[in-house]
Amino acid sequence: MCGVCGVLGGEEHWTAESARPEVFGAARTRRAERLHRAAAANRILGLYGLRLDDWQGSAFVLSGATGRREIVDALPAVWAAAAQMLGRPIDPLDPALLARIGEGPR
Repeated sequence: MCGVCGVLGGEEHWTAESARPEVFGAARTRRAERLHRAAAANRILGLYGLRLDDWQGSAFVLSGATGRREIVDALPAVWAAAAQMLGRPIDPLDPALLARIGEGPR
């Protein structure tokens, strides 16, 4: 889906389903859930000098250390956009990466 369709209310990706309290009984609002997912992604992206922010509750903005930005419509697109920005792939489920995040701030 293009960014304009997302802003105009296009169909949401399945990763956003947990933010639908009428389906899952979630205690958080949709916006709070999106911010929580962005914060979780930032724990990984921060290791690469990248940052993810929610944009109007309908998309995400991925920012690089050089100021480059890209709008992505759903979390799965974040990893492809990040890899493109960096010029190398990112595996958010890499065991070594997850272990590094588990160490906490130094």
